[in-house]
Amino acid sequence: MVRSVRLRHLDPNGWLLVAACFVVTLCIGEVLWSFGVFFKALETEFGWSRGLTSSSYSGLAIAQGISAVIAGRLADRYQPRLVLLGSAFIAGPAIMACSQISTLPQLQALLIVAGIGAGATVSVPVSTVQRHFRNPARSGIALAVVASGIGMGALLFAPLLNAAILATGWRNAFLAAGLIFSVLVGGAALAIKPTTIQRQGHDARYRRSPGSVRKLIVTPQFAGVAVVSMVAVFAFQALSVHLVPYATDAGITVNASAAALGLVGGFSVPGRFASGFFSLRMGWGRTLALSLAGSGLTIMALQAVHTEWMLYCFVGVYGFCHGVRAVAVFGIVGRLFGGAALGELTGIVIACANLAGALGPYVAGRAFDLSGSYSMTFVAVGGLLTLSALVPLALRLEGRAAS
Repeated sequence: MVRSVRLRHLDPNGWLLVAACFVVTLCIGEVLWSFGVFFKALETEFGWSRGLTSSSYSGLAIAQGISAVIAGRLADRYQPRLVLLGSAFIAGPAIMACSQISTLPQLQALLIVAGIGAGATVSVPVSTVQRHFRNPARSGIALAVVASGIGMGALLFAPLLNAAILATGWRNAFLAAGLIFSVLVGGAALAIKPTTIQRQGHDARYRRSPGSVRKLIVTPQFAGVAVVSMVAVFAFQALSVHLVPYATDAGITVNASAAALGLVGGFSVPGRFASGFFSLRMGWGRTLALSLAGSGLTIMALQAVHTEWMLYCFVGVYGFCHGVRAVAVFGIVGRLFGGAALGELTGIVIACANLAGALGPYVAGRAFDLSGSYSMTFVAVGGLLTLSALVPLALRLEGRAAS
């Protein structure tokens, strides 16, 4: 009996699950983080303003956020692999079809479809691994590994797609991006087996009572996490789309600017792992507050960046803080509200964040069109992000939410 328990405790299939979920989140890094690489190529080709070009990304982010709720709920009830296979067959072809666009509405429509397909790529893997691992330490490690895929995707795909644009043009780069998404997400989906919640549906702990989700989302803890996520993602989306244009306007080469965008994701990887370490010593709430303050102060200093080494220093600090914040949010939701509705609740946080974040690129682009500068936008966004650090400090985020 002891031997069987120990073998089950090792759970090698669990780490295969982690690897597959890591591959899935790697692809959302490709979709959400790499649009900024296409930005100037589209602007140059079609002559669109930065506000109009940014609106395409806004549609992608909104669709991805709404889809995250639906995908999370479907994964709570059915096999995650089926939801992810649907993601591969919807988003990949839509991204590939962007290679054929000739008008702005075409790009907007295709990116909305891509966002609908990509909605599963965060809420499903994040909730799946947290449910699979009961032990908090293992759950934290698994969550950090899976969440690090988002940053690794940016680190890998931003310079890769930029090189493809320079070598073969933006149309071929869109073809490659869509094909990569479908192959990786579809292949990873096949490696994901039914989750613990599906195998143990008789357990009262995993039953979803009528109205349970509605009761949870109106708690101060959940609302607070949603609000700070909205502010953080608003800032991130504005930065991810406009960092390359801002840096090149400052005289930094396009290659260095694209590499810096990827490095935001790269530096977020150690931040994502460090988030679990910090939470064990200071709690999730303080970890989240620290990351929000660090991100905000760093963005406020961005207007002083005008050389490559300064840009790399910026992305190092901001990327690390961003990584800490991302895992802290998922960790808080899992710790406070883990159960049968975890996928849906995670999706709701993502949806709230993306709906707010979708405005970020447009607001920053519109402000640039009116003023010819990003300076005031970065100061305002950074200041708001810094102030949001007070929210988790005012809430009790360490224990379980009251039922």
